[in-house]
Amino acid sequence: MISASVSVAVALFALCSSAPIPQDELGRRALEHDDYDQWKSLGGTSLSNDGQWLAFSVRPTKGSPTLTIREIGSKKEYKIIGGSSARFTSDSQFAAYIIQPDPEVLKALRAEDKGPDELPQPRLGILDLAAGTHITMHDVEAFSLPEEAGGWIAYSPSTPPEDGALTAVESELEETYAVAPHELARTTPQGSQPAEEQPSKKEKEAREKANGRVLVLRDLSTGIERRFPDATSHQFSKAGARLAFATSATDAEGDGVFVVDLASGSLSQIQSGRGSYDSLAFSEDEQHLVFLSDRDDYGPVKPSESLYLWSVGQDEAAKIVDATSEFMPDGWWLASSPGPEFTEDGRRLLFSTQPRPEDAGKTQEVLDKEKQGKDPEAILDVWHWKDETLQPQQLIQAERERNRSYLAAYDLAAGKAVQLATKEMPEVRVDRRSGADLAVGVASKAYAVSNSWDVPGFSDSYLVDLGSGAATQILEKVRGSASLSPGGSYVTWWDADQEKHFAMSTADQSIVDLSAEVPTTFANELHDTPSAPRSYGVAGWLEGDRAVLLNDRFDIWQLDPAGVEPPICLTGGQGREARVQHRYERLDPEQRAIPSDQPMLLSSFSEDTKAFGYSRLDPATGEVTAIVMLDERLGDLQKAKDSDTVVLTRQTFRRFPDLWASTTAFQEMSRMSDVNPQQRDYLWGTAELVHYESTDGQALDGLLYKPDNFDPNKKYPMMVYFYERNSNTLHRYVAPAAGRASINYSFYVSRGYVIFVPDIPYTTGQPGPSAAAAVLPGVQSILDRGFVDPERVGVQGHSWGGYQIAYLVTMSNMFACAEAGAPVSNMTSAYGGIRWASGMSRMFQYEKTQSRIGDTLWNARDLYLENSPVFFADKVETPLLMLHNDGDGAVPWYQGIEMFVALRRLSKPVWMLNYNGEAHGLRKEENKLDFAKRMQQFFDHYLLEAPATRWIVEGVPAVDKGRDLGLDPMPEKEAVEEAPEIEALPSAVPAKKAG
Repeated sequence: MISASVSVAVALFALCSSAPIPQDELGRRALEHDDYDQWKSLGGTSLSNDGQWLAFSVRPTKGSPTLTIREIGSKKEYKIIGGSSARFTSDSQFAAYIIQPDPEVLKALRAEDKGPDELPQPRLGILDLAAGTHITMHDVEAFSLPEEAGGWIAYSPSTPPEDGALTAVESELEETYAVAPHELARTTPQGSQPAEEQPSKKEKEAREKANGRVLVLRDLSTGIERRFPDATSHQFSKAGARLAFATSATDAEGDGVFVVDLASGSLSQIQSGRGSYDSLAFSEDEQHLVFLSDRDDYGPVKPSESLYLWSVGQDEAAKIVDATSEFMPDGWWLASSPGPEFTEDGRRLLFSTQPRPEDAGKTQEVLDKEKQGKDPEAILDVWHWKDETLQPQQLIQAERERNRSYLAAYDLAAGKAVQLATKEMPEVRVDRRSGADLAVGVASKAYAVSNSWDVPGFSDSYLVDLGSGAATQILEKVRGSASLSPGGSYVTWWDADQEKHFAMSTADQSIVDLSAEVPTTFANELHDTPSAPRSYGVAGWLEGDRAVLLNDRFDIWQLDPAGVEPPICLTGGQGREARVQHRYERLDPEQRAIPSDQPMLLSSFSEDTKAFGYSRLDPATGEVTAIVMLDERLGDLQKAKDSDTVVLTRQTFRRFPDLWASTTAFQEMSRMSDVNPQQRDYLWGTAELVHYESTDGQALDGLLYKPDNFDPNKKYPMMVYFYERNSNTLHRYVAPAAGRASINYSFYVSRGYVIFVPDIPYTTGQPGPSAAAAVLPGVQSILDRGFVDPERVGVQGHSWGGYQIAYLVTMSNMFACAEAGAPVSNMTSAYGGIRWASGMSRMFQYEKTQSRIGDTLWNARDLYLENSPVFFADKVETPLLMLHNDGDGAVPWYQGIEMFVALRRLSKPVWMLNYNGEAHGLRKEENKLDFAKRMQQFFDHYLLEAPATRWIVEGVPAVDKGRDLGLDPMPEKEAVEEAPEIEALPSAVPAKKAG
């Protein structure tokens, strides 16, 4: 019989009962699986440049999103059902957005076999923020605005309007947009021909490309529109002086590139001829335009593209690079992706090249003929011990490698192009915002074999001259690559083996150890894997490259890359003293250097209390002043470009991360959204930080979640969940949902469970014992508080957490039941396995990273065996449920099979769920919901003695697959008959000591 002490909690679990879900005195009830769809998410946040308007979308689980455009500081707001992708014009006068059709309506129409032409299409909405007038344009999927100019919008309707038709003006907000129909103008680009002139059959066969759409250019202040037919792509210049667009027409004469001067309205065709034109890009100063075209090689096979450059004042764009250019490596041509772009100073043009495919120039007909008459050939993979990467990894990366492109640069003043990246040095990092004549190149091919198990891997770094393309090696076999300072005077890097930051002068290649005079470490102090540690990162650079700012665990340091000036702790050591982590907040995304004469805004996080806030640093005095510090989680900070208005999210376990508006002074905050008001109708819980000691005496943190109306005099069931360290997530909101692999905290705590989440530090070579040394005393510390029934404790985790659970149940009976998702059960076989999602060998995980053995199987054979649960399966007394899918690309599902078969052979209670084709975590919503239900049924049965469902008692025979899920309770009579078997499954027995 179940004890009276847990009867209140049991009453909350009505999944297998017809009893009503109970309510508390406030009328709130516990969550059910059917409630998940009520929770909405927040996305698409946008702030106008003047800081007066905020836009955000609220997205339901099912149905259309709602776009809200709200004036900050007033109650004025607009709501658009189906709205998303909102953007404000640069002058903050208008908002534009896309209105998507209702997905449920689309689903119903498709079920009726309606064709594409019968389905509702997206629309473009434009809102005049001051007047409140709103217009929509039908059949529009996307739009563009100039980045730094208001007044213009461009878009292309999916369905061309009838000749002479005008865009509809709708007064959806009871306002009339003051534009008379006769003010709308239609303009046809020079060279476009009437549609009646059809191409010849030969021309049709040669083209094989789609015609363009009508491009609409709208003056937002007047409502006047110009329409340009057959456009395929378009691009505004940054400050809105010009609009460029490419066309593709039935008549070859309509192909080309056009430029519109937005001030005068003049239209110029700057290139023409049959072919494709794409990848339009303006220079920062709007004086140059670049694009790719295959006009000189256009035909029925994939043609070679050329790079064209147009400058203001020229009648026609000039070809500057093609496959025959002198710099081009033999057998190479221009690559279409990534497309060309200018450096910010306009001196150079960056573009891509690649080896020409072997079948380029051959039609499909020729390729088919080459295959005819040939005998079938074997299809196989040849694994060779000298392969740089394993065959599975090669196969996964094959398409990427076939399409790999290599960076090149064109000097506009010199009229010269150079190849920067090569097959030997495939990665070249150019800071397009820097005026430096240098870039950093990275090569790791020489270490490809060892990097498959030795991580983080080695690489070589080079200084690359952007004028000549010459590369000079500056680093050899370093775990870390160099990065260039904003002005190009220095390169810096983190050497993980030496655990130091270094700087090198690009002028004379002299090296300075930036860590030498700093009395603390820049290496991650909590690093506990056998690999070399990472650093806390670079905060930024001061103007003129005169100093680099580096983070340690708590503080920010100013260091002279020339090694002359002594290091300065900008935050004065206050972070370490208070155990508060300070980090520089870059509010301007275009900021290149950090001003040293202005206060710096810092984010501040207390490692002890988990409070979060913002502080102000005075660089002159090193004084850090807290502006706001809350027992919440603050984030997603955005600042308006032209004002001190900011928006951010605030969240706790009880409060959804809604949007709040404030200023950089943070004196007041105004709530701007209330995304999930329905939460007030449900029982929830609280989250608190707890402290305890591990078996070896380490002070550890954990999270404890308690249900609403918690009574310390009652006995509650408890769920334990863990995955390394989680205490920093104290204030994280968890929306009720069927997860990919883990329990949902909000769901379980709502239904009367206590949840405990301990932190785990690790010792190399002892991953299993490390988990036991942290988890078991942590659980015991909660039991010692007296409000948890020691016979009603369950544990759940996935992947690395699943492994640890599988290990724990072999050496402790503390848990009444356990669910282990995708657990490694046999480290010896897992060590030699493949991560099928990436094709990589799994060896690196055990030698260097999460699995933490720290050596090879041959050098540490005993450790692999001692930490493998399957070898101790005979010790398991805990009912074990596993989730392991046959499409798992991280942990091969045979690991779950090994554990299942072992426990089955030993007549231990074990179940394994395999959602066919699913990956490491569930992706399909129906599978997530099914797993959430089965976990609840499993834990309810063992922790609350709820009736067992049929899949728990009988399983689901293969002959019933797809017809019977077995989620219903056992019939009462059968349940009685099966009772001896169920009772035989152990519930909870006294815990044994770890080890």
